[in-house]
Amino acid sequence: MPCIWLRHNNSQLFVTLAIIPVSPGLLSQSAGVMLPEAPYLTTALVDTGATITCLSGSCANNAGLFPIGKIPIHGVGGLVNQNSYLFHVAFPIAMPPGLALPGSAAPAMGQQQVQIHILDRIIQGCEFHAPSNFEVLLGMDVISTGTLVVQGDGGFSFSF
Repeated sequence: MPCIWLRHNNSQLFVTLAIIPVSPGLLSQSAGVMLPEAPYLTTALVDTGATITCLSGSCANNAGLFPIGKIPIHGVGGLVNQNSYLFHVAFPIAMPPGLALPGSAAPAMGQQQVQIHILDRIIQGCEFHAPSNFEVLLGMDVISTGTLVVQGDGGFSFSF
């Protein structure tokens, strides 16, 4: 089971993730994975109070997503209809320096290889007006696929 370990600031949990458009060329992980040339990497705020994952309009555009319609979203401002998108969420996991991914050559001195773990689920998320320090609000539709552990010493982990 892949796992990421990160630090929190006692009030917010941020993770780096990739947003990948849904396409027929993207196979399930058990059958092998074909990634787009450059998955869109961004920062997400982990929000256990959010039912679904939301992304900014610029994130959707940069990731090559197109709206599939509008969905009603209940928030602080009441009920609002927002653009809806289908996408995959993936987590980059850096290998320890000097270690190679199975079946690949050892990285050059000073370089790290990165493995990308794609959740085996299509996410239907909506657009939201993001602040400047993150583009994705990672909701329970993704968090509930794994185990989130928040520690009092400033660490947290997410296994999926």
